[in-house]
Amino acid sequence: MSKSWLLGVLALGLAACAPAAGKEEVGGTVVRTRFTLASGTQVGATIQDALSSRTNHVGDMLRATVNSDIKDAQGYIAIPAGSVLALRVVKLAPATNKSQADGRLALTVSTVTVRGQVYEVNAPIASTPHTLVGRGVTAGEVEKAGGGAVIGAVAGRVIGGDTKGAVIGGAVGGATGTAVAIHFASRDVVVTPGTRVAFSLGQALTVSAR
Repeated sequence: MSKSWLLGVLALGLAACAPAAGKEEVGGTVVRTRFTLASGTQVGATIQDALSSRTNHVGDMLRATVNSDIKDAQGYIAIPAGSVLALRVVKLAPATNKSQADGRLALTVSTVTVRGQVYEVNAPIASTPHTLVGRGVTAGEVEKAGGGAVIGAVAGRVIGGDTKGAVIGGAVGGATGTAVAIHFASRDVVVTPGTRVAFSLGQALTVSAR
């Protein structure tokens, strides 16, 4: 009987006695102790908090909840529906003029809480549905409009050489300033509670079964 044969038999015996990965035997029944989701697993979620580029900033956190049970390759529920996600704002800016089609918005999933335990995820959300909401003409835009009126009045007096020219120039300048103010009035990026998003895991995620 060779030494290598004995070592092989011993190794097989130890493997048979050891619990399977992610499993343990309790009262003669094998139960799962953890679940693993593969990289690329898709997760749908619903945002629970409101977001606006007028009041929120990069670095702010939002809550979201998982829409449905996420199962592993064996069909076990790894992440139950309703599990809480923490979303981080990584880009946020309003559309600053009428020519700008959209503002800037990017969210990433920072963590997920499963059965009371928090796990890091760090998965970007590809797209977040949102709307643009006009702020109206703010103080800054009003100042621009007023500046247009003053410049117009000065130009009118210089060109016309009298008060009448200043009045006409002021009216034209004011109208131009107002048009500029409207053009540059910001529209805020707004996300409402209940907005649905989706993301995929960038790497495998293992969670406890308890």
